Amino acid sequence: MGGNYVEGLFEQLQDTMLKVDKLVIDISDLKKENTELKDNIEVLGKENIALKSENKKLKDIINKNSGNSSKPPSSDGFVKIENSREKTGRKPGGQQGHKGHKPKLYENPTEIIELKQKKCKCGGFVKYTDKYIAKQLVDVEIQAAIREYRGHIGVCECCKAKIENALPVSDIITYGNNVKALCSMLTVEGCVSINRTRQMLTEITNGLINLSEGTIAKWSCDLSERVAPVLDNIRDKLLVSPVLNKDETGIRIGKTIHWLHVLGNKTHTLYSSHKKRGNAADKDMGVLPSYGGVLVHDHLKGLYDFTCEHAECNAHILRYLKAATETKKRKWTSDMIKLLIFAKSGGKKDEIWEMYDEILESGQREFLKDELPDYNGEDMKLLRRMRKYKAEHLRFVTDKNVPFDNNQAERDLRMIKAKTKISGCFRADDGGEVFANIKSYTSTLRKNGFNIYDGIRDAFRFYPVFC
Repeated sequence: MGGNYVEGLFEQLQDTMLKVDKLVIDISDLKKENTELKDNIEVLGKENIALKSENKKLKDIINKNSGNSSKPPSSDGFVKIENSREKTGRKPGGQQGHKGHKPKLYENPTEIIELKQKKCKCGGFVKYTDKYIAKQLVDVEIQAAIREYRGHIGVCECCKAKIENALPVSDIITYGNNVKALCSMLTVEGCVSINRTRQMLTEITNGLINLSEGTIAKWSCDLSERVAPVLDNIRDKLLVSPVLNKDETGIRIGKTIHWLHVLGNKTHTLYSSHKKRGNAADKDMGVLPSYGGVLVHDHLKGLYDFTCEHAECNAHILRYLKAATETKKRKWTSDMIKLLIFAKSGGKKDEIWEMYDEILESGQREFLKDELPDYNGEDMKLLRRMRKYKAEHLRFVTDKNVPFDNNQAERDLRMIKAKTKISGCFRADDGGEVFANIKSYTSTLRKNGFNIYDGIRDAFRFYPVFC
């Protein structure tokens, strides 16, 4: 009996030890699974943080428009963009107290028609005094003027010499300066394509003037050569200007992208078409390497290689600040917008400079409070940029000649966007250069109050203005 009892206990002990060994193995497996789960959770956590960051960046991209970034208005689609300007509450049109401009009679009418009724309804003759009421009908008459020269051949009665009268034109058909000026004005100032210019002229003249596209293009090349001396005069004027505005935009010439550069002020404009965007093109314009004034631009880094003073466009900065306010919910960007608007209205220099630094410091503190601070985020890049280029952003405060923004250059470039939308591109390799030369001339004419049509016609007929 005792032997069986001992054997039973021994078997129970063996079973227990087997179960313990199995439990040890199970616990070890569970520990491994737990470690793997922890690792997976850590990986998923990191992926979640990365996805949140990427999602935030994508939302920032989606929320960008022409009102809070450098995107063009054409990319906005049908979304209504809130204007950053404050509403005045005034209705459109002339304001109360505004002196109206009534139309006045022209002093030298081309035709006068006297309206004098001879008889009254009763049958009596009407006697008139010198008093009358005058009203004018103003219209435009466009018609082709075709002048034929006939060089007759004769013989002198005395010496019997043969006399041939020389013709003032060389070709069988020669087009005058008026039609050349009209076509050039339509293609450059009107931003009309050469083909449509040809069609319009044909329809206006009832088919009498039916030009080829090559003829109109040739006239543009001729005008470009004639106004070339004016460009040297414009460069000389820009060199001594205290402030210049610089900008550039892409244009298509054939199948390649070129760049149209503009450099100008309130009285003169210089355009240049170039294959490149940076310093090579800026140097080829022949002004900036020797310029010593203030250059206003849109934070084009290559321009800082020139030794002149620089000023940043604050219109761009306001859009970037607006984006950070809307997407990042930054308070410092909202405060900076208010400060720049206050500075534009004529605030005190010392007060503005001190508040500028305080706002940037508050922005730094605000950034450090973020749960996931992104040092390469656009708001942080903007903060660093505004700190580094403080003097350039506030140049308009220290120098009253410097504008708040770079709108002058942007206005000078606005027409090229209309030109490219209508015409698409320049087909000839020198099309951009021809356009830039002529536009430099016509833009300077307009800024100085000259009639552009007369200026183009004078360039064809005699010599261009400013030459």
